[in-house]
Amino acid sequence: MIDLPKRFPTLSTKRLCLKIPDKKYIKEMTILANDKEVSKNLSSLPYPYNEEDAKKWIESAMKKFEDKILMSFVITDKQEGYYMGNIDLIFSHDHNHATLGYWLGKPYWGKGYMSEAVRELIRYGFEVLKLHRIASHHFHTNPASGRVMQKAGMTPEGIRREHFKKAEVYLDIHDWGILREEF
Repeated sequence: MIDLPKRFPTLSTKRLCLKIPDKKYIKEMTILANDKEVSKNLSSLPYPYNEEDAKKWIESAMKKFEDKILMSFVITDKQEGYYMGNIDLIFSHDHNHATLGYWLGKPYWGKGYMSEAVRELIRYGFEVLKLHRIASHHFHTNPASGRVMQKAGMTPEGIRREHFKKAEVYLDIHDWGILREEF
């Protein structure tokens, strides 16, 4: 069993804070998530996205943390505190590993924010949670996400061809992973 903290941590990087989901971010989350360009890259983000979706996500994330299933963080600007996106680890306790997932609002794309957040969550996963492995994946239509994983030190592990169907289109899934010893 992965030894998760009893209290939700706040993680900090040079420009970002990764912290507990809070209902105060519902409005910003709704605006950023209600974007076709963001939604098309994610398997689990509905479009259109409304405030009720955001509220349910926050409640679900907190329940899943209590149940030791996952840790979902909101990504905020360290100085100004505004909401930018989400990042999470979904745990496999039997195998001591986690799957990393994330999304960022379109105004923040291409500025290195997600690479910074991913590196910090990988550090936390290995150094604090003592995970053995962290995996992630992206659709073939989102090579920018692959670059984020590569910058974080992850290794490409394969392609699941036409593995996911979204909006009647079959998408390839590119798998990535990193072991603690490689970090």
